[in-house]
Amino acid sequence: MAKFSEEKQKQRIDQARQLYCKGFDFDVIADILRDVSTTTIARWAKENDFEKAKRSQIIALSEIRNSILESFADLLDGKKPKIKPDEASKYAIAFERFSAKKQVLSYMYEAYEMLTEEYMHDIQKEVTKKGKEEALDGLRKLRAKMDIVITNLTREVLGDE
Repeated sequence: MAKFSEEKQKQRIDQARQLYCKGFDFDVIADILRDVSTTTIARWAKENDFEKAKRSQIIALSEIRNSILESFADLLDGKKPKIKPDEASKYAIAFERFSAKKQVLSYMYEAYEMLTEEYMHDIQKEVTKKGKEEALDGLRKLRAKMDIVITNLTREVLGDE
């Protein structure tokens, strides 16, 4: 397997962690990443505590929005909300404080994750080896392009501070 620069290795570890958190095993992660062995992914999982990351996954923005909207609906129905009104207000204020580019980055990352999950569901549904390989190839191409776009946007956003 290839020897990575430190930045590229960090990127690959992060990708492997994300895939692991979505329920993929080491063999499938190696197939998706293509240039990393199953053994290396297993070592990264141990060294970087992928299991802990899986247990403590951050709630996606859409889930936060849905919780806030459900809580508001509960209030209107006279029920006890999942999120207290002052907590919902704090979430909204924190999000409004993001610059416009940070908001775009947040939504873009969320959309990217949703799109990636759709590809992964398609891969898991494939019954033939050829079908799985074609779906994996599509995911690899998508990830390669989207990683570049998100990395560039992240650098631009973080450079504004």
